[in-house]
Amino acid sequence: MTLVQSLRLRLNGSRFLAITMVMSLFVLGCTPKVRVLRGPDSKTPPPGKETPAVKDKREEKPVETDKVDVNNIALLLPFELDKANPHAPSAADIKRSALALDFYQGFKVGLDVLADEGANFKLNVLDTRDDASQNARIAKLEEVQRAALVVGPIYPKEIQVFGFNASLGEALQISPLAASMPSEFNLPNLVTITAPITTHVRALAMDIAKQYQTGDVVIIYDTQDAASRQFLSPLKAEIQRLKKDIKVVEVQDEERLESTVLLGGRNLVVLATTNRYQISPVLANLRKLHDELSYQIQLYGHPNWVKLDFDDSHGLGAFNTRITTSYYVDKLDNVVRRFDQRYYEQFGVTPTEFAYKGYDAAYFFGGLLAKYGTEYKKHILKEKYVGLHNAFEFEYNPAWGYVNQAISILQYRNGNFQPLD
Repeated sequence: MTLVQSLRLRLNGSRFLAITMVMSLFVLGCTPKVRVLRGPDSKTPPPGKETPAVKDKREEKPVETDKVDVNNIALLLPFELDKANPHAPSAADIKRSALALDFYQGFKVGLDVLADEGANFKLNVLDTRDDASQNARIAKLEEVQRAALVVGPIYPKEIQVFGFNASLGEALQISPLAASMPSEFNLPNLVTITAPITTHVRALAMDIAKQYQTGDVVIIYDTQDAASRQFLSPLKAEIQRLKKDIKVVEVQDEERLESTVLLGGRNLVVLATTNRYQISPVLANLRKLHDELSYQIQLYGHPNWVKLDFDDSHGLGAFNTRITTSYYVDKLDNVVRRFDQRYYEQFGVTPTEFAYKGYDAAYFFGGLLAKYGTEYKKHILKEKYVGLHNAFEFEYNPAWGYVNQAISILQYRNGNFQPLD
């Protein structure tokens, strides 16, 4: 492999300059490029500063090999630089590549931290272009075949095509962002980091069953949109599986809600829509029941409520509103602060959600790889991890691989959703 200059992106916060640098490597480069990270105890000195890997797809050739490099990682992200002007990238070009760039930069910091601790890695970064045929070609590359760990692709259609065409042997394929059901892919070596909706359903049902007391009622408010249909039916079944004597009532409008609420017990109301125009009138009705008529309301929402803007007028605090989540960033935590500082010093911008996700993926899976080598797969079910953004606790299914089960409960207070004490 040809070693090239470092892609450190110390660019004073300029997305334009950052993406220009990435493009110069992906689009204009004519030789395979690799990034080597060596720890301080490595006997072989690094031939240059941290050098990211970029492969020119125009010269790709399927290579058969039975050798896997122990700490070789392939990172597959949709930079989509083939669609950009390499000489003058536009705002659209920068926006298109932002997610991939943020994840890569967070991933880079995670491996850097492990390298500081003495680990050695060889990282190949490949542009999947958000294109199915491109992923089919990438799946056959030597850089992928020799990898002990493959991170990506990130979009469902890419995951499916890549997984079908790749022959990874004992290497795992990490799905770092997709929230799709793992059963959609049926890839036994797939690792799903983002917990699917069924995992959220089980966690919320457990919390409701724990909160429920005799005299209470669980009210499932179905607004009949896609999010509600996906969430509410399995939730009802799971609640009743956990506690058969729970009183569960389904309602679809305000009139039915008002005739169902109980004055003598708590009303555990589940509202699963993510449509603000449907949420607002339901919340207004719940406020009337709570504030004017003294009904006890405990509200449960959809996991994606964490991405919506609420304020005090919505009354979520009065309802002790709870949601499930697979991620949370505590900006006051010292580890998060150190990462934020390191990331800003290195890239000149503040980290995004995807940078945190990249770091956690690199630090957890890179740490397993550094500690156990190609045997890391045997330890993934034993290791638990609480990171900057994600927590990892995996279960295995022979049909669709490893699925993250780490879900926590957030409660709305002081203007935002926070972890339960």
